[in-house]
Amino acid sequence: MTGITAAIRLAEAGHSVDLYEARDHLGGLSDAYSWDGLTWDRFYHVVLSTDERLLRLLRELGLADRIFWRQTKSGFFGDGRLASMSSIGDFLTFPFLSLWQKFRLGLGILLCIGIKDADKLDRLYVREWLMRVFGRRVYERIWDPLLRSKLGEARHQTSAAFIWATITRLHGARSGESKTEQMGHVRGGYATILAAIAGRLESLGVRVRIGAPVDAVEPSEGGEGRVKLRSGYGSESYDKVLLTVPAPAVLRITGRSVSDGPYWRALADAHYLGVLCLFVVLDRRLSPYYVTNLLDASLPFTGIIETTNIADTADFDGRHLVYLPKYVSADDPLLFEPDQAVTEALLAGLRKVHPELPAEAVLHTRLFRELHVQPLQEVSYLDQARGIQTPIHGIYLANSTMLYNSTLNNNAAIALAESAVEVMTDHKGAVHG
Repeated sequence: MTGITAAIRLAEAGHSVDLYEARDHLGGLSDAYSWDGLTWDRFYHVVLSTDERLLRLLRELGLADRIFWRQTKSGFFGDGRLASMSSIGDFLTFPFLSLWQKFRLGLGILLCIGIKDADKLDRLYVREWLMRVFGRRVYERIWDPLLRSKLGEARHQTSAAFIWATITRLHGARSGESKTEQMGHVRGGYATILAAIAGRLESLGVRVRIGAPVDAVEPSEGGEGRVKLRSGYGSESYDKVLLTVPAPAVLRITGRSVSDGPYWRALADAHYLGVLCLFVVLDRRLSPYYVTNLLDASLPFTGIIETTNIADTADFDGRHLVYLPKYVSADDPLLFEPDQAVTEALLAGLRKVHPELPAEAVLHTRLFRELHVQPLQEVSYLDQARGIQTPIHGIYLANSTMLYNSTLNNNAAIALAESAVEVMTDHKGAVHG
């Protein structure tokens, strides 16, 4: 979505733009998957009322009337049982915390959302800060299990800014006096969005080159200030090039390494989480919750996401879609385990939470994998801040390692793309790519 948005904004400004996509279709982490007439996102996505950049793009694409909003519920699984955390009443009866601990939790969340500048949190370990704000018992009962399921052992290196960004984004899903959650989808999911994007790119004259992984970008010979890009389509020369790929690919494409200076060293030091995500189609609903958060450390996934609890049911023809994601370090052996073994383990975990689920209720599964998804925001992450303009003249960067004090989501990706376009066009001369 970063590359797509940048291409749209540059073309709208009157520039000639080529968009290179390594895969045979647009979308990246936002692309769709189809099975038996059901087409939906490979990975789970939502729209929040605070996603101003994303909502603006959807309006521009003519999709405003296709956004479907629904009040949602969240659950927790621990000690062998499910409990709701979706209203004030649920909060008061929440079984995993004492009355005093609930008070500390509520007060801590208020403190979090009151923080407007989270830069100071960058130098605090998440455990240290959470224990200070919420108390030891709330940390041990709630936050540590959630961080463990999301980050594994990497939670010990993560800064407090990461969890602050998570809390404040989810708080944005709450609206109205009752403070109930409200989330949205575009009817048809990201397949609808990407189809509209393809039409917009075509109308703007953007040349889209799919199935075209970029092999190298480098200054053109002769010193005329242009950039040469090599791909399966051959070599092209551009005034400017914007890279939106993960850090390892940036280093490979530019031919740079840690010895070439602090900018490239910071990219080499970026650590990513990969993800395994099981796409599960069921013949029934599991629970009333969009997200079931996990307090049980033995479960093999990060959470249970029931997308059909917040989407338009007409999109699913009576079937129910569940995602079982597992975030792991990019070198974790689990990322390379056979699909069947991973699928069986994840389904076994699902039945631990929902033991009443029979085997025949599972209509279809598909396992998706990505190696470089969520950059770890480690302590002092801002010290490794990377600028959009790289040290190589004419080459710019906008990727997820630059999402400071933010979770990984498409609203943030769009904002980053628009910032990159502002930097790229803040110089005289045309921009061709």
